[in-house]
Amino acid sequence: MDFDLTEEQKRLQAAARELAARDLAPRAVELDREARLPEGLARRLGDAGLLGLTIPEEHGGSGGDLVALALVIEELAAACASSAALVGTHVTLAARVLARAGSEAQKRTHLAALARGASLGAAAMPDPADPLLLSAKASDAGGFVLDGEAGPVTLGRDADVFVVFAATNPDPNDPRLVALLVPRDAAGLEIVPVDALVGRRAAGAATLRARGVRVDASLVIGAAGEGSALAAAALEDARIAVAAEAIGVARVAFEKAAAHVKRTQDRVKTPGLLGAQAQLADMNVDIEAARLLVLRAAHLADRGHPSSAERSIGKLFATEMSTRVAHRAMDILGARGGGAGEGLGRHLRDARTTELVEESSGTQRSIITQTMLKG
Repeated sequence: MDFDLTEEQKRLQAAARELAARDLAPRAVELDREARLPEGLARRLGDAGLLGLTIPEEHGGSGGDLVALALVIEELAAACASSAALVGTHVTLAARVLARAGSEAQKRTHLAALARGASLGAAAMPDPADPLLLSAKASDAGGFVLDGEAGPVTLGRDADVFVVFAATNPDPNDPRLVALLVPRDAAGLEIVPVDALVGRRAAGAATLRARGVRVDASLVIGAAGEGSALAAAALEDARIAVAAEAIGVARVAFEKAAAHVKRTQDRVKTPGLLGAQAQLADMNVDIEAARLLVLRAAHLADRGHPSSAERSIGKLFATEMSTRVAHRAMDILGARGGGAGEGLGRHLRDARTTELVEESSGTQRSIITQTMLKG
């Protein structure tokens, strides 16, 4: 693996860093408190080429690869985890699904708008505990009728279009998912915002409730029987995005702890200073290791190599590391770290949330173990 970034990757990383510093970091506390993202953020992200990442230029995207996406999301998450979640969800669970398996008509209609930020995409993924909660029955016209619910769906409150994965078979061990493109104004679709989230409060999570939602045959994504494979591929992409988000959250928590230690050591020697310095070293090692794991997984994926285990390893390590680093940062700052001004409580909540979304740490351990045992 070449550890030097390409000029395009550097450009996108710098664009994300600039946007985060200008539009997100100064308002991060307010956005978390009010559980909303800045007005017009999607357009600004689109103008910077960040919502069209990994989408082919011939379909209106900005190209790029998963390594670039990981770099961009880390920069955004260091300022506002909810904004990083917007980009990760929109790209990996919606736009890339369409780019990978959508019809030419679907691509023409949606991909350019998604890349510009004129339209936001989200996804209703199957519940691992009960994949039959959202079901689709074939209609006489060749489409499907949706019933049931899914959630919480990241960006569900604000998305314009949803990629919905629904079960077509009543066997929970073989749900035979179908992927459907469902606009937010579809008749029978109710969007119920989810309040009081632990982390990523501004990312607009919602529950989707479908009551006889008719989906035309033209809105079926992919070939018959391809839905389960598309859902698995989307989740694998999303693990890279969530892992990168976790690294960004850990990085900003570490930076605040390091700044506190530097201020303290310049003024006075305290008994706990050596311990805090040792913790900083461990935190720095954790962040660097997580970044290497995640970029390696993205690098393998970009080159078409099998990387399911590597993506799960990256997500598992990065997300649990992020929570650990946020805890240590709060320990270093003491009572001051729990205040709203430092934001470490927010970082801890955001870090913990990354452990849960796009399948939990337990699921990642299972994937890693199964891959190991297959030899």
